[in-house]
This record gives sequence, structure tokens and C-alpha cells, in this order.
Amino acid sequence: MLSFSIERPYALLFMLCFVPVIAVMVFKYVRLSRALPSFCPEDGVVSGRRALRHSFFSSLFLRFVAWVAGCLALAGISWGTKQVPVQKSGGAVCLVFDISYSMNAADVRGMSRLDAVRKYVGALLPRMDGVSVSAVIAKGDGFVALPLTEDFAAVYSLVDSLSPHLMTASGSSIGRGIECALSSFPRNMAQANMIWVFTDGDETDDSMYPALVDAGRFRIPVTLVGFGSEDGTRVIAGDGKTEVVTYLMASRMRSIAEEISKEARKSFHSQGLVRYVDADSKGSATVLLDQLSPSSELCALEFRPVERHVLLIFVSLISFVLSFVMGELDVAGLRRKARASVSMVAVLPFFLSSCSDARSLILEGSWFHYSGKFREATADFLTAAMETEKDDASHPYALFGLASTYISLEEYDAALEKLDDALEQIGSDGEGKLRGAIFYNEGVVLGRKGEFDSAREMFKKSVVADPTNMDARINLELCIRRESLNNTRSGASEMKGVSESRGEPSPLERSLFNLIREGEQNRWKKMESKEADDGGIDY
Repeated sequence: MLSFSIERPYALLFMLCFVPVIAVMVFKYVRLSRALPSFCPEDGVVSGRRALRHSFFSSLFLRFVAWVAGCLALAGISWGTKQVPVQKSGGAVCLVFDISYSMNAADVRGMSRLDAVRKYVGALLPRMDGVSVSAVIAKGDGFVALPLTEDFAAVYSLVDSLSPHLMTASGSSIGRGIECALSSFPRNMAQANMIWVFTDGDETDDSMYPALVDAGRFRIPVTLVGFGSEDGTRVIAGDGKTEVVTYLMASRMRSIAEEISKEARKSFHSQGLVRYVDADSKGSATVLLDQLSPSSELCALEFRPVERHVLLIFVSLISFVLSFVMGELDVAGLRRKARASVSMVAVLPFFLSSCSDARSLILEGSWFHYSGKFREATADFLTAAMETEKDDASHPYALFGLASTYISLEEYDAALEKLDDALEQIGSDGEGKLRGAIFYNEGVVLGRKGEFDSAREMFKKSVVADPTNMDARINLELCIRRESLNNTRSGASEMKGVSESRGEPSPLERSLFNLIREGEQNRWKKMESKEADDGGIDY
């Protein structure tokens, strides 16, 4: 049966906090959908709304999954069980008494085997202070005659009354008695459980071996205490008439104990889990009592619930990241977005699992930059730049991030200096996208300073380094047109840096921008379609 539990049920109430989030997001979606015709061409409104609806509901669903998974992880949900090895001290002993008719054989110093068991156990109990004891009687079946208790008076009473007549089941099944002993121990006890079996080993169903294997699986040590003679003794069977010969099966019990203990040493424990001692041998009682010493610790298995908070946190994080990916996904650029997603998935483990401190600072600085915390971003990028001076791969990225932060702070001269340093660091054979981004930001800075000739050249270099940079193409056209109009202030305010948010343009600027963008996109799309046809085989 599947075990299911919740450690903190009250944490599930946090799921309700997502309801106002849904309301706010739907409100924003409705406003954005209504405002879509004002900044989209008439023939693009339908497709724009379709793309907006797809991205909105995809991201909303994924964020809902992330929130629910996070709440479930906080609630401490667990299902399933696993076996956990634990160290236990102290003792809880289950005494298993074989009361089959073979135990009536009088071959132990003139006593019957049951009488010898009574005397033997009577000598053990006074030396078992502080030990919990339970008792099981075994004949053709097993029965828990006494649950765990520290009331030894009840144990003495049971031992004195041991007789084959206590059970009506015929035969002898020591394995059934061991199985009942296993079930008599409460689960997850603080004490170390152990089983002592008082028997002659003469059974009729050969159930001892599999029962001992089950005890080994739970790392519960079993000690077999043999009573009787190996020479054979005649005894009256259960029908009261038939005379049979019974033996102490010492060699069989000893071989079973050695075989199971040998396997146990390989898998579970340094000591044997099954032992055999002859009751008549010197020091047999000491072997039993040593298991109860306070210094002895046993390694046992307990069933523990499987906590699922790690899995749920992983699902929450993956869903949260995917919500941003799906929010940016559009059908027209599906192939490009897929490549970007694969790149992001490939880069994230590199940064999150085995990255250096400098790369961690670059990642953290980027997060602060996008969050608008420019002071923290500057500190991280400066530290990363100093730590990566000898790292040719990471140093340009630290400089580029620092320059982008300076642009947001309107520190244009410092930004140009860092961009030049980054460009010098990567050289002429550096990564195209990084070179294109550096040239683009330099063009933005120069444009804001009114140097449109220089800005135009930087945008040209950006397009050459990264032909996919549509913003660089548009800003290049804006530089040309603004230069002809000599409208320095307007041109400086319109240009946007990498990762900067856009302001709301005036109606005249929007019309001019849409006209320029439509012409530029159509012209570049034709060139891209031709390049895509030529490179179809390579792709």
C-alpha cells in the first residue's frame, strides 16, 4: 500500500495566494490585447493577438505549476517508503519457544528439553534488567503469546506453563514462529530488536531458512539455542501412541547460520546476523547476554517515508524558467527560439554547478542589471573583471556587463572605455554575437552623445558581426535619417542600449519608426530567405 503523508498541511493554503496573481495577469493581458492595434499594422493584429494569447496562457500555466509545486514542497509531502539503515542500542528480545512434541524428549541431563528451556530461561531473565521481552510459541504454527513488556512476572508465568498442549496445530514449524517474532516488534523502535529461538531444530516444513533470510533483510539478529542430544531419543508423537526418534539438528542449524551470516557480511553488517549456540556448551548464556550490553550497537533497517521536496523544488524551478521561455516564444521564430533555449539549458548547468566564482559574479551581476539594481551590478562586474584578467574567455563578458551598466547609469565615457577594452580583449576573431553587441552599445553611446557619423559606423560593424541583430539595422537607418534632419536630441533619446527598457514614443515617432521598421524588415527578410535557401543542406 502506498504511504502518503503531509508534514505541514497548513502550507497548502499558500496556493490561494496565486488567485490574485492570476487576476492581475489577466487584467494586464486584456489591456495589452486592447492596445495591440495601436502599435501593430492592421494585417498583423490577428496574428499578434494569437501569439500574445499563446505566450500568455503558456506562461500563466507554467507559473501556476511552479507555484503549486513550491507549495507542495513547503508542505513536506512524501509518498512511498524506503529502507534506511539505523544504529540502535539497548535491547528488545523476542523469545521463541518450540513446544512441539519432540521437545518432550528427556535427553538433557535427565530432563526433558522443555524442562531444560524453563531452567535456562529462568536463569537468563534476572540478568536482563531494562530489556523489553516478548514471547512467541511455535508448533505447527506461530502465535504471539506475550507482546513486548518489561513485566517479567508474566514471562515467568508463560515459561512455567510451556507445553505442547498450548497449541492444537500439528507438526513443527520453527519458521512460522520466527515470522511471528518479526511481526511482534513495533516499527521504528529506538531499541535494537533481536530474536532468541529455543528449539531442537527438528521441524516438519523446512520453513526455518526462509524465515531467517527475512530476518536478515531487516537486519534483526537471530540466535538459535539448541536443546537435546544429537544421538537420537525416542518420544511419543502427538497421537499419543506412535513412538518416534527425535534428534538435535545442531549441524543443520549451524550450517544455516553460517550460510546466512556469510551473505550478511557481504551486504549488511560486519557481524553475523544468525548464530547457533548449544545450550549445553560453556558460555552459551554469555553469548546471549553480550548482545544486550549497552556498548553494543546494532545496525537495523527501518521503513521511512520518501520525502519529495527535492523533486518538487526541481519541478518548480524548471516550470518557472520555462514560463519565461514560453512567454517569449512565437511561431514565426520557433526555430531560432529553440536554438536559444537549447543554448540556455546548456549554459545554465555550466554556471550553476561547476562554474568559477568570477562566472558566478557575472551571472549575478546580469541578474542585478535586469532587476534595475545597477549599484550591485557594478560591484559584481568590477569584481569579476579583476578576477578574470588572466581568463581570456570570461574577461570580455565582465567588461561588457560593466559597460552596459554604465550606459544605464548614463556614464557614457566610462562605458566607451570598457567597451573598447572588451573589444580589444576578444580581438578580430572573437564571438560574432559578442562583437556585434559591443559595436551596438558603442553606437548607442555615440548616438546619445550626438556623434551620428561615428554611431552609424558602429551600427554597420554590429550588423556585419551579427546579421541577426535587427535593432542594429533599425538604429543604423535612424542614424542616417536623423543625421539628415539634424535632430540630435530626438535621435539621442530614441536609441536604446542592449537590455534597456523602451519608453513610450510619441505618435509621430511611432509612425516614423513603424514605417522604417517595416521597410527594413521586408528588405532583410528577403535577403535572409535567400540565405536560408542556400544553406538548407547545411542546416
